[in-house]
Amino acid sequence: GTLGPVYGHQWRKWKIADGAYTRYADQLYNLVKNIKENPSSRRLLVSAWNASELDNMALPPCHYAFQVYINNGKMDLMWVQRSADVFLGLPYDIAMYGLLLELLCKETEYIPGKLIAQLGDCHIYNNHIDAATCYMYRRESNNLPELKLNEGIKIIDDKLHIPNKESIKILNYNPLPAIPAKLNVGK
Repeated sequence: GTLGPVYGHQWRKWKIADGAYTRYADQLYNLVKNIKENPSSRRLLVSAWNASELDNMALPPCHYAFQVYINNGKMDLMWVQRSADVFLGLPYDIAMYGLLLELLCKETEYIPGKLIAQLGDCHIYNNHIDAATCYMYRRESNNLPELKLNEGIKIIDDKLHIPNKESIKILNYNPLPAIPAKLNVGK
């Protein structure tokens, strides 16, 4: 199935009804432009919560906004999330926003700073308790991997650039064995 106009669609093609016409806002492009032109702005924000399109989405966005702050040459990114599946979803959200922070910094020539999460309803589903317990009691660990972005990687301009797999590399990634858990879709 399809998720409908969620996340990336809202970031790049926010629908604006303008009388008989429809136009679109590219929030990500505007964010990068504003970081470059006015890095002290308190309006460096992107939203995926488009109330006029919620009925067209499979589910409303769980992580629905992010904001960046520039301070002393560093960029911090804070995302806001209404609902967090702590065992299955949150680790991916952390990785995704961490990558987004790195990409935005690469694009705007800032140094990555803090990654901050503001989480609403944090939950572990009942059918994940055993898997989460297994995870918490793991004694072994691996060294953290390293993110490598190719020089000159371009992600934002008036067109959508999707970096290819050669542009983004994860070095020294040695995951521990997977712990299976069924995905739950809540309300």
